[in-house]
Amino acid sequence: MFNTLPADDVRELLLSCCAAPGWAAAVTAGRPYADRAALTVAARARIGALPWPEVVDAVAAHPRIGRPPTGTGRDAEWSRREQAAATAASTTDSSGSGGSTTGGSGADVAADLTAANDAYEQRFGYRFLIFANGRGAAELVAAARQRLHHDPDTEQGVVRTELGDIAALRLGRLVDDLAGPAPLSRPAPLSSHVLDTTTGTPAAGITVRLDAADPADGWRTVATGHTDADGRLRDWVPGASWAVGTYRLVFDVADRLGADAFYTEIPVVFTVHDAARPHHVPLLLSPYGYTTYRGS
Repeated sequence: MFNTLPADDVRELLLSCCAAPGWAAAVTAGRPYADRAALTVAARARIGALPWPEVVDAVAAHPRIGRPPTGTGRDAEWSRREQAAATAASTTDSSGSGGSTTGGSGADVAADLTAANDAYEQRFGYRFLIFANGRGAAELVAAARQRLHHDPDTEQGVVRTELGDIAALRLGRLVDDLAGPAPLSRPAPLSSHVLDTTTGTPAAGITVRLDAADPADGWRTVATGHTDADGRLRDWVPGASWAVGTYRLVFDVADRLGADAFYTEIPVVFTVHDAARPHHVPLLLSPYGYTTYRGS
């Protein structure tokens, strides 16, 4: 299935494994792959060849260690699974049944993770990234502290390796999903990308609601989601709820723009004429204005 999907679909799916467009394009262009091992080797090699700024952007799409995302997309769900052990350790009190992996309270572990993240970002200027799957908080804190002693060139090599490990794990999951009893043959019917033009950064954590026009009841809510660390919404609309008709996206921007903002909620009404085509509706956001358009 991975080798035969349309290229645009594959590139979009791959971005949930590694949020580097150049990497997704290169891995897509390398098809067909003889087997999963060949795909994994190629994926790691492409990360090694990425320009460093693209690596930093891909790292920034990952949540901070110890702070899993709240989004509903595939990448957000994978991040929650990968950080499950660390999150459990940082939220379990030492008097509980599980205890803390550091021997202190959950609050102590959370504080250690926060301090380690802060120190790393101050040292290198980008987010601390590590293959966290199955690893407890104490191990992650120790790894962050140890990596603070690296020189910048050495650390960049480590970051590429960690990013490759995460991408390889997610690629395996993606291939499994595509080979399942009901494989995803098309991308999500509706996606969005919210960018804050004031700061020039993705608007993460924006609550977005999708309503469908209902002749009897006015508007009927069919999906709710949150933008991920890259400001994106993917895989959040059930296919069974998507058909030709009129829809309304409602972006809750009050918290993002603050108390002085002119807009607190932005509705975008649009009509779907061909439900077989994927639809992308980006939003460019500022305190006193916004822009939206039909994307691709």
